[in-house]
Amino acid sequence: MKTRLIFFDLDDTLYRRESGVWQAIRGRIESYMRQRLHIPKSRVASLRAAYLATYGSSLRGLMENYQVDPDDYLLFVHDLPIEAMLRPSANLAKMLSMLPQRKWVFTNASLAHARRVLAALGVSQHFAGIVDIKALGYRNKPEEDTYRQALKAAGEEDPAAALFVDDQGVNLEPAKKLGAGTVLVGTREPHPAADYSILAVELLPEAISGLVE
Repeated sequence: MKTRLIFFDLDDTLYRRESGVWQAIRGRIESYMRQRLHIPKSRVASLRAAYLATYGSSLRGLMENYQVDPDDYLLFVHDLPIEAMLRPSANLAKMLSMLPQRKWVFTNASLAHARRVLAALGVSQHFAGIVDIKALGYRNKPEEDTYRQALKAAGEEDPAAALFVDDQGVNLEPAKKLGAGTVLVGTREPHPAADYSILAVELLPEAISGLVE
């Protein structure tokens, strides 16, 4: 089926890992756990990793086990100088402008963070909408129902008409199960849930020639 809609993950997908943004977010998450919840420093890293593996996000694990306020958490962990860490990307803007499909961001981050990242990259105008963690009722990828919610928000009834682009293979598995197309960003190594694997998101039209008519 012809692709009508593309969902792009945000962090480490629309920009390269080398920017340091995600590493900084991870540092803020661990600071939140120490400062707000008084979790011993020796336990923080392993607990965060365990929550990520079990729940798909640190926030979900902390909500389940520590009843944290999700809005307080999101404000804290995204309190970063994004505009100093990311610069407008002409290559990214060119790639997005080439694609005739509707383009949405689908992220486990907050709406405010997503908007700041898109603005810093200079690509806000290319996206029709953003599905963030609050819109998902503080559920998150890779929970299968969040993919259905994203499709509904974007007005697409048929998953086969959608393409999901993400830097985490585990986040592509539910999309693949629903019958959507999938692209893994950041590696050329094949993944069972990825139809394509590309080193950088700017290579998307090159990897899937049928996207651009």
